[in-house]
Amino acid sequence: MANETKKPVSRSMAARRFKVFFQFSMIGLAFVMVFAIFYRCTVQKNKLDAKDVEIIQFDTPADDAPVCVFETNMGTYKAVLYPDEVPDYVDYFTTLVNDGYYDNTYVFAVQDGVYFMGGSKTEDGTDNDDTDKKNYERELSPKLWPFKGALVAFGEERGLVAKETLAGSRIMFVDTVEFTDEFKEELDNAGGNKQLVEAFKEHGGVPNFSQQYTVFGQVIDGMDVYDKICSAEVSDDKNKRPMNTIQFTKVYMTTYGKIKGELSTDSVSQS
Repeated sequence: MANETKKPVSRSMAARRFKVFFQFSMIGLAFVMVFAIFYRCTVQKNKLDAKDVEIIQFDTPADDAPVCVFETNMGTYKAVLYPDEVPDYVDYFTTLVNDGYYDNTYVFAVQDGVYFMGGSKTEDGTDNDDTDKKNYERELSPKLWPFKGALVAFGEERGLVAKETLAGSRIMFVDTVEFTDEFKEELDNAGGNKQLVEAFKEHGGVPNFSQQYTVFGQVIDGMDVYDKICSAEVSDDKNKRPMNTIQFTKVYMTTYGKIKGELSTDSVSQS
């Protein structure tokens, strides 16, 4: 059995580092670094180069594509999952969903312009006896990237120098840094895959999360609700805990074919 998920002290420290790190100059530097090593990355044991990149997160899903519905006390949003790209984690996640694991779990941290973290059995993000502490190897795909609305698996960290984050039961929901004209110009001058650069400029996200975490889903409906959670006030800058309780009241699986007639006009898949 994998080791237990790290305690909130580490997460608080990470959140503070994120706040400092995500200044525009540092984001630009990190993005350059991502694309500087882009051609040397290893994804699922195959070398990743520019021609491997394929942007699929904004395509209309197939009718049988699995969709996860997140009903919260702030409203409902829906996300398509990608079992063909990250089969192990999607199987684990959907099993938890079907078992009712995420019902009445909490959003326990919000970092403005970066993410919100959800799926905790406790309101402050600590583990309890009901917390699923399994961790899986990171699954990376050249087709899945940390755009705004991406679902990222978040578990314990491994390694002393070259740290990597394993895939656990908690979920990091990606927000977006501000893509100013100056930042866009930096991205244009950074080199790398132009299709990917343009996708980040168009859809937003956190570029320097690229190929660092298991991206397994993308929000396709309810972005107004998603944005409200992303911008929720926090109790203090140290622990990033929402000032008001944000809870997943019910989380369940369906398919795109069953819900496509219900999608709002601002859904990602229709943009």
